[in-house]
Amino acid sequence: MQVRNNLIRRVPLSQMDTVKYRQKEVGKEKDLHLLERCEGIWMNWAEMRETGARVNRFAYGDQWGDIIVVNGKRMTMREYLMKQGNVVLQTNQVKNQIDTIVGVVLKEQNEPVCNARDRDEQQYGQLMTEALQANCYKNKMEVLYALWMRDLNIRGLAVAHESFDDTTGPSHRADSWTEYVNPNHLFMDSAMSDPRFWDMTIIGQFFDLSRDGLLAKFAKSARDYAILKDIYHEQFSLHIREDDGDPTEKNEDENLVFMKPSDPTMCRVYEVWTLESKPRIRLFDTNVAEGEEIIDADDYAYRAVIREENEERRRIGREKGWPDEQISYIVGDGFGNDALERNGFFMDKFWYCRFLAVDGTILWEGESPLPDRGQPFSICATPFVDGKIVPNMYDAVDHNFAINRAIVLHDWLLRCQAKGVVVVPKAIVPNNEFEEFAESWTSIDDMMFVEMKPGMEGLMPKVFYGAAQTFDVAGLIKTYKSLMEDSTSVTGAIQGKTPYSGTSGALYAQMANNASTPIASLLSNFHNFLEDVHTKKMKNIAAFYDAARFASIAGKMDGVFDNKNLDLNVVGDIEYDLAIKESTETPVHRFAVNDTLKELLGLGAITPMQYLKYGYFPGTEGLYQEMQARQAEVEAAQNGEVPGVAPAAAGAM
Repeated sequence: MQVRNNLIRRVPLSQMDTVKYRQKEVGKEKDLHLLERCEGIWMNWAEMRETGARVNRFAYGDQWGDIIVVNGKRMTMREYLMKQGNVVLQTNQVKNQIDTIVGVVLKEQNEPVCNARDRDEQQYGQLMTEALQANCYKNKMEVLYALWMRDLNIRGLAVAHESFDDTTGPSHRADSWTEYVNPNHLFMDSAMSDPRFWDMTIIGQFFDLSRDGLLAKFAKSARDYAILKDIYHEQFSLHIREDDGDPTEKNEDENLVFMKPSDPTMCRVYEVWTLESKPRIRLFDTNVAEGEEIIDADDYAYRAVIREENEERRRIGREKGWPDEQISYIVGDGFGNDALERNGFFMDKFWYCRFLAVDGTILWEGESPLPDRGQPFSICATPFVDGKIVPNMYDAVDHNFAINRAIVLHDWLLRCQAKGVVVVPKAIVPNNEFEEFAESWTSIDDMMFVEMKPGMEGLMPKVFYGAAQTFDVAGLIKTYKSLMEDSTSVTGAIQGKTPYSGTSGALYAQMANNASTPIASLLSNFHNFLEDVHTKKMKNIAAFYDAARFASIAGKMDGVFDNKNLDLNVVGDIEYDLAIKESTETPVHRFAVNDTLKELLGLGAITPMQYLKYGYFPGTEGLYQEMQARQAEVEAAQNGEVPGVAPAAAGAM
């Protein structure tokens, strides 16, 4: 890079470090400016939350809850219709569409599988598969799968949070825990354009903790307790009571306030992750094949140690008469000859986490503790064209609203028609006893005596029936439903509906097979999202599980290795050699596997034990264990051992 003469040649390292520079500008105890920035970017996503709230209301709430203005007065459409004397009717079509797509995902019964690219490391891939699936079972991931897919349909955004701690899960044991993140509580860059979110620079969430939960997470000393009590003094009061509001309305967008929890007994906390940079040096020991090391540029003490080590190597090399170019130095920090010297200075990007209180106090901060130094959020957004997020059921809402209007209109037309209206001339009512006359008219087997005066013979009660002013409401609703299916791509075939008369079985099977094609893009995005979630989980497991933990989950892996010969270094680096995919655990797949194993068993290529082990036969676990025990007894007998007797005792016998 060309050096300009008018630029300052040396810039202090502290100014290159964005974290330290920020601490110098705003202080180390509070960062209210960052909290205000988070509130601003949270407000930038207000339109997305409002759209999601409307779709959510049509799926699980009041479909006539849209706000309108009548004569300058704000009211809901339900209130307006009720003031007009209408009966407010609604039919829920959106929920059925959502449940259908969620059912498609759950029927797949996908499980994460780690496939090793290097066949020599396949046993480690099998190990990670066992550990990953065990952790998914502990986290009840099937429940989260359904909830995330509902979020994609309702809000267009699904968010997961992966952490490794002992405070998140119910067992209070350090493990990799997957948390569901309410999209209404998320804030992130609003200027992103990459659908993979690789251009993200800030992301976070706000959540509410009870007093005990707050102390368990952040109080590590008596001083921490005092600080938390001072910040959340209202929540620490013993006389505070819970809010009497509807719990189902607390998470609705119109009731959310960024700086205040809806429940006054809860403590609002903000988790903020920002992409920071700082100067670092990449060192390389030329005496070691993989001797790369990265240090902070301002770590002068360690840099002095490296310089002393290089000086010692130079001294030893010269005593032995070696030329400088043959001496193995630790290069990268201005030491060594010109041929071997490498400029190791670079600006490193990393994710930095801060937990903030409502007044901006920093409860905890530090570089990302995750193995990849990344942030813990996994995001799936649709369609994310020009950075816009739109729910999958956005168009279905208007079609459902049109169906509701047609039903209400049809009901109003039926009610406003004259149905058996009786017109009675007053002159024929004896003594003007109208109530008695009306009661006699509507009574069964009653007699009425009428005195007819001359010229009044034609004055008799008459019953009027209004002409039916109806329209083809059934055809109109059918049209709206067809439009809804076209917009959401959820057809009758994918819903499993009975086909129309005359539809052949082969045709309907083909229709059912092709029904998921229009939503293939949505399912593909969702599966990529699950791969991101499982990849973060796998990295946590590989980094933080010890050999005993792996052995307790996977056992001896059929003698391939156990906790004695398990190489944790290989497991820690396995993330670069593994590809996580969703297994196809469908009934058709299981049937095909069983059929193939049956053929191999008939050919003698596998044993009956292998047939039971790798096949899908519910209820055969006991039989498999008995066969294992019998085989162990046979092998012991072949080795001269007596079953149930120690080898030394058997020799004595």
